[in-house]
Amino acid sequence: MRSNGSSLNWQDKIKQLYTKIVSGKRYGYEVLFKHQDKRSAGKTGVIIADVGIPEEYDYDFYGAFMAHVFHYVLPPFLKRIILTDRGIGLIDPERPLEREKFTPKQLIDCRGSFTNKHGIPYVDCAHKWKPPFKNNKWDHGYFLYTGDGPNGFPDVCDKVGAKVVGWYYGKLIPENRVSYRAQMQAIYDEAVKGLSSKFPGVEFRNAHYMDRNSMKVAVVDLINRGCETIVYQSINCTLYSDFEDYSYALPLLHKLATNRAKVILADQLGNQAACRDAYLAILKDRLMEIPVDKKVLVILSKHGHPFGKETIDIRAINFRQPLELGIRKIMETWEGQWDVIWSCDEYVNDKQIKKQLNLDTYSAYRKAIEDGYDYALEIPTEFIAEHTDQMIFHGMKKFSAFAEYDRFLPIPYPDWNYPLIRRFTEGRTTGIYCGTPVGPYRKYIVQAAVDSISEVL
Repeated sequence: MRSNGSSLNWQDKIKQLYTKIVSGKRYGYEVLFKHQDKRSAGKTGVIIADVGIPEEYDYDFYGAFMAHVFHYVLPPFLKRIILTDRGIGLIDPERPLEREKFTPKQLIDCRGSFTNKHGIPYVDCAHKWKPPFKNNKWDHGYFLYTGDGPNGFPDVCDKVGAKVVGWYYGKLIPENRVSYRAQMQAIYDEAVKGLSSKFPGVEFRNAHYMDRNSMKVAVVDLINRGCETIVYQSINCTLYSDFEDYSYALPLLHKLATNRAKVILADQLGNQAACRDAYLAILKDRLMEIPVDKKVLVILSKHGHPFGKETIDIRAINFRQPLELGIRKIMETWEGQWDVIWSCDEYVNDKQIKKQLNLDTYSAYRKAIEDGYDYALEIPTEFIAEHTDQMIFHGMKKFSAFAEYDRFLPIPYPDWNYPLIRRFTEGRTTGIYCGTPVGPYRKYIVQAAVDSISEVL
């Protein structure tokens, strides 16, 4: 079996520790990925993973994800202050975004309950208003109930879970389900079908990297099946980041497989031409709905991030540059006026906009409206399927560019065989959110996964 370094002498261990400290959050990319030996040896197993957003609400997922966000972002001294567990964070699902203290009519917790462990409505119990973070205009306050003691999760994670279950699922998602996990499962199933015919004898497993036990089960199962090499492919997004891939999932895999199997991280889906073809196909189909002489702004939206150094910024060019060239090539045949711009759904401040470093998607839509474009076509380039952040939290920020947008209206998405397309109009401008590459566009993402894994196998 392969060794991953637990037998190092003390000098090598000190050197390894020093490298981790110097590399910081980019250790996973600089050490584990950048210089990895991508030659599989012996029997090989493949893990195809995604973050694991469940169809129905599950606080175990949202609580774990929010805990990771705060642990990753906050310096150690702030973690002790912010990630406290004094009780249970509650929100009023009728007024989930309030920043000023008010008298609630009902209160819900992160598990979806309106009552405490004794069956008494939280709204009838003693509770205290906790204001939002002042520097974050998108944050909201919550009520803290301490009558049952701590519940095992930080209070700030509680309030997010309560908002998701009480407002997102309770008010905004009529089907009470989101499509993400089902769409990821379909990609996994179809990719494995294609890979199995090309590489008989290779073992395949599905995993959700935010669920440590899911990853452990996949690794242990492959090792027990005699695999000496484990190839890992994330199909969560088009691009890998330190936040989720290089410095989270990859180190976890190495730890789980230590001394038992060699770990190889297959590259991000965005490096594959097939992945980019999915977004080109989406654009072509939306253009077919528009008169050819209209003025069109194509908005290629990104997620965005708040970090000073993130590997995604270095390696995104492998995806974004050829994608933009492909988009422009399509638009060159357009008879009307057109332009292509990039935007970020989150983490863009006024200083970045003034220096033209980044443009937020809200401002991109406003540009289309103010410059008299007939259509603004937004293509979310980093997402493979819809989830609560993309549908609601991101939408709440960017779609408010249109006066007719109401963030409290439900967002029906009953048929997951087609992208969720959303339309808003202001003046002469129609904004069209083109949706993610699901249904007829999934074949491109499946092919990208097959091509990426095949490069290793």
